[in-house]
Amino acid sequence: MRELTCGRVCTAGTPGYDAKGGAARCLRASDMAIQEHPTSPGLDTGPPAHVKPLVEIVGGRGGVSLAGLGELWRFREVLWAFVLRGVKARYRQAVFGIGWAVIQPVLAAALFAVFLGRFAKVSSAGIPYLLSAQAGMTAWTFFSSGASASAASLVANQSMLKKIYFPREILPLSSIVASLLDLAIGLVVVVVAAALYGDYPSLAYLALPLPLVVLVLTAAMFGLGLSAVNVYYRDVGYAMPFILQIGIFATPVAYPVTVVPEAIRTWYLILNPLAATIDGIRRIVILGDWPAWGPTLAALAWVSILAALAYALFKRLERGLSDRV
Repeated sequence: MRELTCGRVCTAGTPGYDAKGGAARCLRASDMAIQEHPTSPGLDTGPPAHVKPLVEIVGGRGGVSLAGLGELWRFREVLWAFVLRGVKARYRQAVFGIGWAVIQPVLAAALFAVFLGRFAKVSSAGIPYLLSAQAGMTAWTFFSSGASASAASLVANQSMLKKIYFPREILPLSSIVASLLDLAIGLVVVVVAAALYGDYPSLAYLALPLPLVVLVLTAAMFGLGLSAVNVYYRDVGYAMPFILQIGIFATPVAYPVTVVPEAIRTWYLILNPLAATIDGIRRIVILGDWPAWGPTLAALAWVSILAALAYALFKRLERGLSDRV
């Protein structure tokens, strides 16, 4: 005959306790009924039709592993599907559609140029203020929109977390990848505007991926870390706008890096990777010069460490996400 077991932990006083063969098992009432009325020897009738199979999913310790990274790669098509969904949802039923990727940074740069450049006489380090602000706003718009959407991604898709299995980091990462479209369009606008001012593409454009990698890693670092914490503490959703308001003034979006005292400028570029990013874009696109290699590479190393720590935090908190949302 066939004995069916379930996943409960049983002791000697538990109904249905069975210790045959040296292995303690806990049998359901329907299973015990089968034992009481055995069938012919050698005949396996299987479980009754009304008994559903029991599947037990046990979570691991949590943490970064090669298996987890390999699983993320196997689910790359799911990541791409979320990216497409994010892009479509962002501009659905919008009159200007993808044009908002141009309108937002251009209008913000124009306001900075009028009130800070003309009225407040803020320095722009010898380059047209409108062009300088446009380069800064393009990078900042990508970071703020990508990091905000990424931090809220798990809470916004909480019903999906309870029904479908996929690597949870796909949700915050897809928000960052979806924002790359806006970044690409914004950079094209900056390049065209620089050409109108007489600053044409040069050999220095070969170094443009370096500050862009720093920018994407910074957004991913914020998105991964805050998205997991946001599930446990919803204060993140309230604090995020305040953090971004402080960040736009702590980052050289509306002013050049030369405003920062030279004694601390190098550390400022390293510890604030967005500052190194914006300074690099201005140097490459507007001035036709190479980025500041030392601070930019140091900022890349620094943000890589922070991104790795954020990913480790996410994987550590991932085990309880489905129970917390």
